[in-house]
Amino acid sequence: MAHTKAQGSSSNGRDSHGQRLGIKRYGSQFVNAGEIIVRQRGTKFLPGTNVSRASDDSLFARVSGIVTFEWVKRGKQQISVYPKVAEKNAPAKKAAAPKAAAKPAVKAEKAPAKKTAAKKPAAKKADK
Repeated sequence: MAHTKAQGSSSNGRDSHGQRLGIKRYGSQFVNAGEIIVRQRGTKFLPGTNVSRASDDSLFARVSGIVTFEWVKRGKQQISVYPKVAEKNAPAKKAAAPKAAAKPAVKAEKAPAKKTAAKKPAAKKADK
């Protein structure tokens, strides 16, 4: 008899959840130290300056700064994070004047208070 060999079929193999891979922070965005920049499988993006690779190939920032994407060998991109530096031409903020300096240094002495005769307490009435 010609029979086909029994083959198993997976009944639970559909409708699986996505892995949420991809770029999480784009170029010129600010990131804090430890934030994930890219979730990936394999090394599509290479770690650059101030960026490290996690055990699952995700890239994360080692310092706080601005994300940059740079082209490197064979069409791969490298992701770096450069710390944000203050511009030299930016006007410095004026320091707020101390609150104590706003008050006059020497206060005029107040005249002594008038002495008033002390009132005697009301006498208690005796119950009869």
